[in-house]
Amino acid sequence: MIEQFKNYVENFDIKNSDIKAKYNHSLRVMKLNEEYAKRLNFSKEDIEIAKIIGLLHDYGRFIQIKKYHTMQDKKIDHADYGVKLLFKDKEIEKFNIPKNYYDIIEFAIKNHNKLQIEKTKDERKLKHAKLIRDIDKLDIIFIFGYLNDFRLEMTNDKITSKVMESIKRHTSVNLKDCQNPNDHIAAKLAFTYDINYDICFDKLKDNLEKFYQRLNKDIFKEAYKEIKKYIDERTDKNVR
Repeated sequence: MIEQFKNYVENFDIKNSDIKAKYNHSLRVMKLNEEYAKRLNFSKEDIEIAKIIGLLHDYGRFIQIKKYHTMQDKKIDHADYGVKLLFKDKEIEKFNIPKNYYDIIEFAIKNHNKLQIEKTKDERKLKHAKLIRDIDKLDIIFIFGYLNDFRLEMTNDKITSKVMESIKRHTSVNLKDCQNPNDHIAAKLAFTYDINYDICFDKLKDNLEKFYQRLNKDIFKEAYKEIKKYIDERTDKNVR
């Protein structure tokens, strides 16, 4: 499966720093999704599905980067495009994946970047969607805190009011409300509010602190203070 994925990525310019970063991100998320599925006592079959979802969750990113030279989803939603390529265009058949996994994989990939998971009564789909959302966020914050794979574009702009309002409400930031690069950074800090599994939340806290140390404190101090308040409250609640 990894070899087939590598062959897919080789259709793009691997020397492009964003392409290379997303390839490495996909491999890390695959491993983390598998690791945390085991820690959450998923069945053997669901652990395998989690591994597949982790590898393919950003399948649409590569064309997004090549065609639009961006990783923002305003022009093209990378999750929706990945689903189109994999399931409508049937590129998933290259990976020799059992067809009875398809519905779960499609649901998880489609929902991994949305503001909220679409409603479903299928608990199996839901747990996979929750896991990939958590793990994707864990690794993105890890990248910005510990690696230099993605450009950290800060400006002197203030965080706009709608973004700050979301942060103060302890809700995820709607990317449509982001008006400048600092808003997008604040939106990543607000990933904290959308972590489903406590074992993932514990790891996110460490990564987030490292990320914050790289930021302009004058601009992000208020937002981080509010997020830290949520972290402390949730941590205290889990300890009790």
